[in-house]
Amino acid sequence: RSGSDGSCPSTGVAALLCGPGIRLGPNQRMYKKPFSVQAQNLLSKKDLKGLKTQLGEQYPGLDDKVLDQLLPDGQVKVLKLDSRCLLYAAGEQPPVFFDAEGRGDFYPTLTTLWQFPNLMLELTIHPEVSKYVLNGADLMLPGVLVPANGVAGFGTVTKGQKRCIKIEGNPYPIAVGKMLVNQTQMEKLKGKGLEVMHVYKDTLWAFGGKAVPNAGFSEKEDEITACEDRSWVPGAAPVPATPAGGSTATPTAPAAGEGSPVAAADAVPAASTAAPTDASPASGGGGARAAEDWSQDELLDFCFMQAFEVSLTDDKSLPIEASELYEKHMKPARPEGTTLDVKKSSHKQIGKYLNAMRKAKAIEVVEKKSVVSVTKVDHGHKVFRQFAEKFGADAGAAAASAASVANAPAAAAGLPPPQVSTVWKPTHYLEPMWKEMGKSKSELYSWEGAKKILVSYVEREGLGSGDSGTVKLSEDLLTALFKAAGAQKKDQVWPETAEFAELEEKLQDRMQEHTIIDVAGVGPTTRKGPLQKVEVSLSRKGAHNITRICNLEAYGLDVTSLGDELKRKLNCTVHIEDMPGKNSKDKLLQLQGHVDQELAEFLKDRYGITKSFMSVK
Repeated sequence: RSGSDGSCPSTGVAALLCGPGIRLGPNQRMYKKPFSVQAQNLLSKKDLKGLKTQLGEQYPGLDDKVLDQLLPDGQVKVLKLDSRCLLYAAGEQPPVFFDAEGRGDFYPTLTTLWQFPNLMLELTIHPEVSKYVLNGADLMLPGVLVPANGVAGFGTVTKGQKRCIKIEGNPYPIAVGKMLVNQTQMEKLKGKGLEVMHVYKDTLWAFGGKAVPNAGFSEKEDEITACEDRSWVPGAAPVPATPAGGSTATPTAPAAGEGSPVAAADAVPAASTAAPTDASPASGGGGARAAEDWSQDELLDFCFMQAFEVSLTDDKSLPIEASELYEKHMKPARPEGTTLDVKKSSHKQIGKYLNAMRKAKAIEVVEKKSVVSVTKVDHGHKVFRQFAEKFGADAGAAAASAASVANAPAAAAGLPPPQVSTVWKPTHYLEPMWKEMGKSKSELYSWEGAKKILVSYVEREGLGSGDSGTVKLSEDLLTALFKAAGAQKKDQVWPETAEFAELEEKLQDRMQEHTIIDVAGVGPTTRKGPLQKVEVSLSRKGAHNITRICNLEAYGLDVTSLGDELKRKLNCTVHIEDMPGKNSKDKLLQLQGHVDQELAEFLKDRYGITKSFMSVK
């Protein structure tokens, strides 16, 4: 435990989790102290629409149906606290989201996460570690459980990424926060990893009604314990703690996330919340889990296993491209009632997921011109054994679903969404290094590919070994990564060594980001810079409503042809003009009327471009 002054302990697990210089006092967590509501206002339709759009962009797993359930029209109010924090609640129900600093950076409250436990990416810890998080400490990486397939199982980690914390053996999150490390730092599993923004038993939890999702949250005073009960619904009476060694009762209430949330009293459990229903998830007796209990990461693992255990058992079918594996073998293997969408997983792209499996040595892959293909599969690898053990009860039920999906017309599933990948192009600073390694500066490289060139160069020049540790800085390496063009300061002193993690950051600074968008039926289009959404703006010109669309070329679409097609389909006038700027070859498409909904439907049906690739203003 912490000292009486809130300082960190010097030894034991607590020291690992707390770390030097981190205090467990009231300033460490924003909802440690009581707060007061200074003002509250009902959101207008326009503001509510904007809020839902922002939430949909920040949490791709939130579809329109869930957002409408959490934030019903005409009922959502914003509460301004005595800090900069804003709370969003529907009627008299507990807050569902909070904006920590009033800057449009939204986090779900714990009661929202207990309804939808798979809404956020997660980090899992041992139950005994939870006491330090509950006491106010940020999460230290040595306290995090590593997935079966290694660090790659965390998916892509970026600084500032929102994640929740779960306990091993308990489906409900205990805290939410943001990552303090990037992918390279995460792989080292050292230091502080996640800043906790909201945690069980803080004042925001108390303000929301002091809900207790299952017995694991009440069995011990200062620690969350394992409990597989998933039957909690908003406003339900707290589940009594189960004696140590006992079993939890079979859930009879509807699964979290089904139906509309019921109102939660401030501190008193609601009486008679919901009647038993057949929609209850199966208890841990070996039956297949309900569709809503699958996270996208679990679906990826399950469908990956099924693809190579059912439809790709013969190595003669290899090599196979990632897109073909995903569309023709993994998607048909999904459990009934679920939707596999790699973009909503922590990996974001099927290629990145397959590379994670490659790092775990379950498969071998090759990448040519940004196309990833699986060339070899180790069916006896421990990853497949662990998946079989974890998903054994679901495999049989999925077989019938896979057969029916495989026999259905291809058009029934609709077109796949665009595949997006990020690649990098070296600047002139890196040209000597690239030439030295026999590489072309004019080509595009994946980040892993660029990093390999740097590693190979460092090893070849005898400056260091591998992709970690300290590297000696030669004059050529300083010029490539540190020095700027032009005259140098007279007394400028350059470092003699640097950590490889710093070299990676410098390398990224010396490369130009490009984005490849592969649209079904159109093919890949490469553009300089990060992903650009199709920008749709609704405005008024004179006495007419108009819809203006730009960035269509980034998706490989011909604006003139698209305008002709929309003119016929929507029966409206169309105007095309050049985008501003001397060097811009892009066009702006203008349609008569406010037709953003019709446009979104058309792009989805015609090209598979969903609303997540659009920005409406």
